[in-house]
Amino acid sequence: MAQAVEKPRIQTSALPEETAVYNPSAKKNVAQAKKNVAQTKEKPAKEQGKARVSEKCKKDKKAVPVSDGRYMALKTNIAYDAIGVLNLDYEVQVHSRMTVDIPVMWSLWDAKPDKALRIAAIQPELRWWMGQETGKGHFFGLHAHVGWYNLKWDDRRYQDTGRPLVGAGLSYGYKLPLSEHWGAEFTVGFGYANMKYDTYYNIDNGAQIDTRIRHYWGPTKVGASLVYRF
Repeated sequence: MAQAVEKPRIQTSALPEETAVYNPSAKKNVAQAKKNVAQTKEKPAKEQGKARVSEKCKKDKKAVPVSDGRYMALKTNIAYDAIGVLNLDYEVQVHSRMTVDIPVMWSLWDAKPDKALRIAAIQPELRWWMGQETGKGHFFGLHAHVGWYNLKWDDRRYQDTGRPLVGAGLSYGYKLPLSEHWGAEFTVGFGYANMKYDTYYNIDNGAQIDTRIRHYWGPTKVGASLVYRF
């Protein structure tokens, strides 16, 4: 009687978990992947919308009118300093391409006995910058001015009646960066000013001659400023 042929036995030194047949963790990986997909589908549409808006804002910085790194600068107009009118100017960004410039000017002493200008004035200006970067390049401005004055010139002295000089104008300027923080700014403006003043003889306790009201049209702003950007 013929004997049954036994199947050959294959021996291996590999552990069961190292073989392709035995891999109990595979089922756990598949289950975890299905769970992740389910959680993604269940994510509220509102949160997904917020994520898309946030990503869009990161790509398009212009979507935010003013960033945390807004343009701010402190300036002095050297052209005014040269004639004895001290001044200090602060400028701050209020929109992606707009800044507000606030210069204050004062002169409280006489240069000569017969020639002097005493003044206290402010000339705020709203500026629109033409380039891609605020605080750099060309700009146009709309300014107003308010000032009190006492002018000595030769044999006449002109003094406001208590009502300040008022007016407005348009300006053009250019900001030239010199370094990371320092720069130079050049500007010129034209406009209107209304003033009411008394005229006196330019001597001690000089008599009053008359009172006049003048409507002035012409240059209202000239600047060559040294700028420090924060």
